[in-house]
Amino acid sequence: MPPQNFVILGGGISGLTAAWYLARNAPSSTKITLLEASNRFGGWIQSTRVGEEWILFEQGPRTLRPSGLGAYIILDMAAKLNLIGFIHAVGKYEPAAKNRYLYYPDRLIQLPGGSLLSGLKSIVQNKFILSSLHSVIREPFIKPLKNLDDESIHDFISRRFNSTLADTLMSALVHGIYAGDAKKLSIKSTFKQIFDMEQIYGSVIKGTINSRKLSTLSQKDQNWLNLLCEENKDLFAFMSTTSLYSFANGIEQLVHAIVNDLKVRENVTIKMSHNVKELKFDKEIEIYTNDGTFRADHIISTIPSHELACLLPELPYLTYNPSVTVAVVNIAYGRQNLLPVKGFGYLIPHITPNNPYHVLGVVFDSDAMPHQDYKKDKYTKLTVMMGGHYYNDLSGNDYPNKDELLSQAVETIEKQLGVYSTPLQCMAKVHRKCIPQYYVGHYSRMKELHYAIKKKYGKRLSVGGASYFGVSINDCVTNSARLALDLLRNNDEKVIVTGLERVEGN
Repeated sequence: MPPQNFVILGGGISGLTAAWYLARNAPSSTKITLLEASNRFGGWIQSTRVGEEWILFEQGPRTLRPSGLGAYIILDMAAKLNLIGFIHAVGKYEPAAKNRYLYYPDRLIQLPGGSLLSGLKSIVQNKFILSSLHSVIREPFIKPLKNLDDESIHDFISRRFNSTLADTLMSALVHGIYAGDAKKLSIKSTFKQIFDMEQIYGSVIKGTINSRKLSTLSQKDQNWLNLLCEENKDLFAFMSTTSLYSFANGIEQLVHAIVNDLKVRENVTIKMSHNVKELKFDKEIEIYTNDGTFRADHIISTIPSHELACLLPELPYLTYNPSVTVAVVNIAYGRQNLLPVKGFGYLIPHITPNNPYHVLGVVFDSDAMPHQDYKKDKYTKLTVMMGGHYYNDLSGNDYPNKDELLSQAVETIEKQLGVYSTPLQCMAKVHRKCIPQYYVGHYSRMKELHYAIKKKYGKRLSVGGASYFGVSINDCVTNSARLALDLLRNNDEKVIVTGLERVEGN
């Protein structure tokens, strides 16, 4: 029998999604309580309008991709939350979709993509891409390491291709997704499809050619996807021409819609400023917070694993992976078309010299999501991201303050983009420990954690959130929605749902 009284720890997108899916699919007699420690919901998602101009700044994630199961789940949620009219989409043939850059060693390099002509031009003009062509050609003939347990991203790409690609393209990509160090992160847990290509086909290139045969979905997830497609035919047809999307008031508009929907449900209670101090597993589970005690028969924890470790220190590996700190600086200039190129933005690999402020990348918000500002043709908007693994040795007051971050970001834009102008509006924020780092061996550790939860807590504890399998919004939403449905559909007393089921059999 499914639990009758859920308590969800954490009010970020993972916790909110779990609560929303439970609320929509559980019997009305099921009690659902969500506890958030801070004074706001949404976690790292934060959309803010500033100044008299009401310019929109995204201090966290700014766009969503309309592909994969997670995308369809979010779009289905948006439809049910009456957000479809607020979707702002960027087409597949717009500059933000076609043009992406690296900054290396001292200039912007357009990555191959978009048209065939621009791709060939990029290859011919850039030595590091040109010098890597032979490694791509010979990759299918390199003997695979079958039954490989895991490897760092850097080691995998160096072995299958060459160290140049690992140090440039992959380093930059890892900076953009994880703000992390490709020499430490697990290929199996971050780019599992690429890892599986070698294991199944013996080659990444062969796997890419046969990628349509390589399903990343279980049959259950494929059935779920088919159902979502059937219910949203017109919406998904429209989104098939889209490369990126967001909402009129930013990603946080999705958060507000979920929260408002939960607030009107009689069997749902959501609380802010409720910091969990202790969990006691007795006949009932008792949850002690700074502002009262709650009871449950099942807990879904979506708080960072290192925070859960303080509550359940006997569980293994919750503190093994660190989480990096990222500084985000939003800048709007009072003139349009100040940038030398059009596109989504650029990433900076770790080997780029003269990067004293540890910039990870710069997003061209004016191009990436051009219709969110009321006077969209008046501004040039950028977001500069700094720190990540470069900040690993910093703590407390060691991080740059807001004035220092703004100065560093403006100087970076001047030197790298040639934009010499006084910002009209700006904002800087340091997100402490915001992106978990899946170090080599993460998958195996999660397998041990999965069985430890089953043995110690049985059917009373599940985990979700970015600490385990995927840091993107699409990943977090998918994992939480799947977890909620698995818990509600589980009528087998012998089956225990921990949220980490994917590790079984791998």
